[in-house]
Amino acid sequence: KYYLSEVPEYYEGYDKQCGYVSKCYGDRSCPNQELFGEYEKEAFIKAVAELLSNEEKAQNSCYRIGQSEFDFGLFQTKSIKPNEDLDVRRTLTTEKFLKTLAKKVGKCQLRNLLDGKCSTNVTLSCCNGVEQITCDPDNPYRSYDGSCNNLQNPTWGRRGNALKHPIAPCYSDLVSKPARSKSGLPLPQNRKVISELADFLEKYGPTSSSSLNMFMVMWMEMINSDMIGRANKRAQCATQGFRGCRADGRDRSAFVSMLSNPLRMPSDDPYYGESGVSCLHFSPQEKANDRCEIKHAGERNMESSYLDLSCMYGESPNYDEKGKLPLYHCGASEPITQAAPITVQFAAIVGLFGKLHNYCVDRIRSCPKSKGSVQERCRALTIGVYQKIIYGQLLPLLFGEELYNLCGLDCEYNPYAESTVSQTYKNGPGRFAHVWITDEMMYKQEGRTEWRPFNEFFRNHESFDCTGTLAGALETPINTARLVDAIVNKFYTIDGERGSCLPCIDLARNRDAGLCPLVTYKHFIEQAVGEESNCYNTFEDLGDMFSPELIEFFARHYEHPGDIDVLFANMDQRAYSGANMPKLVSQSTCLEFKRLKCTDRFFYTWNPNLGEGAQHLIEILDFTALLALFTDMDEVPLEPFLVDSAKAAAVDVRNYLESVNYLYCQI
Repeated sequence: KYYLSEVPEYYEGYDKQCGYVSKCYGDRSCPNQELFGEYEKEAFIKAVAELLSNEEKAQNSCYRIGQSEFDFGLFQTKSIKPNEDLDVRRTLTTEKFLKTLAKKVGKCQLRNLLDGKCSTNVTLSCCNGVEQITCDPDNPYRSYDGSCNNLQNPTWGRRGNALKHPIAPCYSDLVSKPARSKSGLPLPQNRKVISELADFLEKYGPTSSSSLNMFMVMWMEMINSDMIGRANKRAQCATQGFRGCRADGRDRSAFVSMLSNPLRMPSDDPYYGESGVSCLHFSPQEKANDRCEIKHAGERNMESSYLDLSCMYGESPNYDEKGKLPLYHCGASEPITQAAPITVQFAAIVGLFGKLHNYCVDRIRSCPKSKGSVQERCRALTIGVYQKIIYGQLLPLLFGEELYNLCGLDCEYNPYAESTVSQTYKNGPGRFAHVWITDEMMYKQEGRTEWRPFNEFFRNHESFDCTGTLAGALETPINTARLVDAIVNKFYTIDGERGSCLPCIDLARNRDAGLCPLVTYKHFIEQAVGEESNCYNTFEDLGDMFSPELIEFFARHYEHPGDIDVLFANMDQRAYSGANMPKLVSQSTCLEFKRLKCTDRFFYTWNPNLGEGAQHLIEILDFTALLALFTDMDEVPLEPFLVDSAKAAAVDVRNYLESVNYLYCQI
């Protein structure tokens, strides 16, 4: 049930159940492939021209976001490395080919071709041969880029691979153009929906409080960054973002390239309208179809999909002569210091694991006998602790006992399923934690407690005390069912006045990725988990998911309930007993994390290469232990994801942990 198909097909389950007759139902026609060679040559020329143009624009400061602008670094782009150049060119050539094909052939023929119903493994001639990776099955340690985790399919889970579609995307042209409403008209304007939803939630949203804290939200963002690495469209020159708007935001820039796709703001926008801002920067994501396959292509993932701290360790080993990681402010490793945008809380939480790695190295080097790579043994331990906290502490709290038991996380390693992240999860339900973000966060320093604007923590990280930052996050309650000003109007701001719109970026990526409507995805998930599904012919039918007031809101913005974007799964009012997430979001999260665990050959519970000492330490070490060891807190929480958790004296925790230091000699 957690598999993702190599070739996703158009999903007809909802249409069939609910009486919508697909235009292509029963059509098995296929396009004539005699002209494919001509289309490919044309696509290759266009792809090379675009890449050369991108390189030229990347060198021209007029096309890059300026250092004085509020969102400098928000759309940071990594460079295309020499060994990645061929793959990027192949992907772009295939993309151009498919866009040409969409204009030349009928929709039903194109759908059958992309769904793999015309011939097996249709691949353009520009991709000859298959990359061969040789793996050593006796190597006891996982790779850094994710390769060779699966010995039969060494590229599965590797950095740079594509995210996978659970079902074929719902692009209006099947290839790249954003979906439209059932009537054929455009979907409601992005910013208008988000800003008015924020206003609606302020007036009608639930007023219930939560015991969860912002430490959990930052932890969830860190996990996301480890399993999903953003790949905005790139050139060979790394940048802090490509321009789509004028610096004052009053219009599109004259210097817009294929590397950007700015978001329009309504002239009557309740926040931006007064200042005349009508444009916000946005960078589309880079796709990955490096084998030139004629199929629905997903976005590129710049991290290994495995939960392996790849965001902290980087894509290749980087240690000093003792096997330690070079660490910077709050314990952040070099890959973390180069990432953007991140808050200091994010860096400090990742830093706890960087410090654990180095603490482990010191302990092992004091052992009388030490066999094997010290850094790799400590890396295996650190990843094991990280995975234990996710599956043993985070997911039970998010899911509640009912879903946690239903999810079936007590699996064994499955070498026949691919480790990969769903395109829908990444751009839709996976954005759920953004509704928990607060306008302000607590900061504790030198005995003083103060509340500071959320966006202050994105910049000047070294000006913040690391212990005070973490202590404040632990005591900041999450926001409940709101879209706060800090992310809707002032995200990543410099002056607290002008900023970007994080939910607008989420919705833009949702549509840019061609995600199918909410009710279609809901039906797909319900069939996967064996539940009965409903049909939504009128907005009133949505009463099983949304409050009457929210249904009225959606009816004002959408033409049909079948048009609502999947991003708004985060508004689902259903929940499993004891869960802290909406039902559809938690079902999606279950499937993602089940797949990532069950396809990881080195997952800590069945990794045969972890020594007895490592297994004991993984049982012992958690956030309570890490906070006691690596911060200056006098007291540490026993349940760190909850506000007002019971606490223990940090010195008592440290004394206990020092008493089991002998276990490091048994890793």
